[in-house]
Amino acid sequence: MRKFFLTAVFLLVGVNALSSEIPVHITADRLSGNVNEKVVAEGKAIITYDDVVITGDKATYDRKNGLLKVSGNVVIKEGEVELHCQNIVYNLITKKTVLEKVSGRLSLTDYLKADRVERISEEKWIAYDGEYTPCSHTCPDWSVGARKFNILIGKSFKGKWISFRIKEIPVLVAPYLSGPIVEKRTSGFLFPRISYRSDDGLVYKQPFYLVLGRSADLTLAYEKRFRNGNAQSGEFRYVLSQDSKGDIYFYKIDRKEGKDWKLSFSHSFSPSDFFYGRSDIELINSRRFFKSTDTFNIEEKTKQYTKSDLTVSKLWKHFILNINAVYLNNLDGSTDTVYQRFPTVNFYLLDVPIWKTPFTLSADSELTYFYRKAGNSGYRFNIEPAIRYSKFFGRFKNTAKWAILLTKYQHGGKRNIFKFSNVLTTDFHSSISNDISLSFNPELQFHFIENENQSNNPFYDDSDRVEKEKTLIPSLTTYIYKSGKSIGRLSLSAFYNFYNKENPWNLWKLDIDTSPFSWFHLEETIYYSPYNNEIRRTNTFLSTKLLKVSVWLNHYYDFDSVLNANYLRWGLSLPINKILSFSYQQRYDLKLSEDREREYGFSVNRGCWNGRLSYRWVRNYDNTIDYQILLTINLVKLGNYGYTFTGKKK
Repeated sequence: MRKFFLTAVFLLVGVNALSSEIPVHITADRLSGNVNEKVVAEGKAIITYDDVVITGDKATYDRKNGLLKVSGNVVIKEGEVELHCQNIVYNLITKKTVLEKVSGRLSLTDYLKADRVERISEEKWIAYDGEYTPCSHTCPDWSVGARKFNILIGKSFKGKWISFRIKEIPVLVAPYLSGPIVEKRTSGFLFPRISYRSDDGLVYKQPFYLVLGRSADLTLAYEKRFRNGNAQSGEFRYVLSQDSKGDIYFYKIDRKEGKDWKLSFSHSFSPSDFFYGRSDIELINSRRFFKSTDTFNIEEKTKQYTKSDLTVSKLWKHFILNINAVYLNNLDGSTDTVYQRFPTVNFYLLDVPIWKTPFTLSADSELTYFYRKAGNSGYRFNIEPAIRYSKFFGRFKNTAKWAILLTKYQHGGKRNIFKFSNVLTTDFHSSISNDISLSFNPELQFHFIENENQSNNPFYDDSDRVEKEKTLIPSLTTYIYKSGKSIGRLSLSAFYNFYNKENPWNLWKLDIDTSPFSWFHLEETIYYSPYNNEIRRTNTFLSTKLLKVSVWLNHYYDFDSVLNANYLRWGLSLPINKILSFSYQQRYDLKLSEDREREYGFSVNRGCWNGRLSYRWVRNYDNTIDYQILLTINLVKLGNYGYTFTGKKK
């Protein structure tokens, strides 16, 4: 509705051009009168000024009194604007304007009807029996109407007896409504959200939006669960500068089972391309919190801990400084026994050329302080200076790196571990036909890490144990090009461990990524064990689009003795007509021979509104099923609305 009045203002303010300083051109089948006093145009009258064109059956221009009248099938055109009305009267002296029986288009997404629109002064306008809609259909899907609007240009509007209509039928009526007619934020109640949960019954959520200045706002919400408790939430958003912003979110649920809450804080700043910082904090009192919400995120529902971290990075020409602090909060209550990093400081010396040699110098250093409430703390300091050598031998490029890891512990002494790596690469091109060519990129890597007894060193985390290594990694990557554009990639790599006498060849990996046609795409990853002569892991993704029907399929198989996963996911999107489409997706556990997840959905797009109705259920590992019916509707100009029905069954 704001768009309607603002655009109408621009249109009618243009009538100011109808002054004696700007020529007014009038053409018609019949013209009579004195051009200096009064002109009457009859039969296909056309009045033009600037880029505005007004047509009608009859027009009268009283220059002496500054009055323009156009009647009978009046059409006003200006850019995208096209308005039809019965009469228009404009007083050039008092600036008052009246339009009667108005209907038409203000833009490609804004349409209106009004019995009468009056301009009282430079700022104040009044519209009677007005109706606004972004729908271009003859009978709009939805519209907003009012008996009377008082409009202050660039400031606000006040309406009496506002009605929300579906297909011209009023479904919601309010006696009073006010708001801005310019694009700015305004404090007030937002549209309520209604849902249903099997455990909590009907859920009514009422949000309230509060503007806290030009760069901050707050959304508060009260959630009434008629069968089991209630909830409160708040989200504070702020912008300190163009490069610094963040938000704080708190959600508390009061149920018969107890109180559960979540607190999250996020802030980022980046004053330049060489300086960056971010903080992410998430705290949840227990895993029961996820059972009290409507989340269907599998990763979140099975989360064992929350992670909070702070990162600051600074980049110079040859140096990088990175500071990071991590806090893990185990949801099983064992946080006191977990080592926390407060903080970790990394300082990197990037490859610096050594004068007049093919060698470069680099260094990676890390200082970490570990702490836990259950007792014991200490620091670990690592520094790893390295020399790198890189040189081309014809088509071949050889890169070698010599490094030594020096570690100092607060408790447990120190260690010195020598490291060496060498990488040999090359590139070959071959043309198969005029538009098909291949690129072969073989690579051979060798890595060596000195073996050292580290049993006396403290064990803060997995990085405290640096395993010995002597490995050879051959690989070959091939690219397929058609008319100079890559249409496929094939990569094969192996891993040979000299220290494993019984089975030196670890899993071989094959990667395939190809799109030979615009309607077909394939990704395949295969892990093969030469020792067992069997495939140990596969991940296949296939997507295709034929006759406007999109289908995708994903198969994942892992023979790991612990995980032992084998599932199939697939889905499709099927357009039913120009505005309606159907989608479906399923996750099937081939190991257990049962469905794990399904979702059915219908989507509608009518231009002025779009919506989706979906039904989804997820089978948990305790054999219970969470299900959800979700209806979301997005009304252009008015925002999103939805209804959720969730439940659980055995």
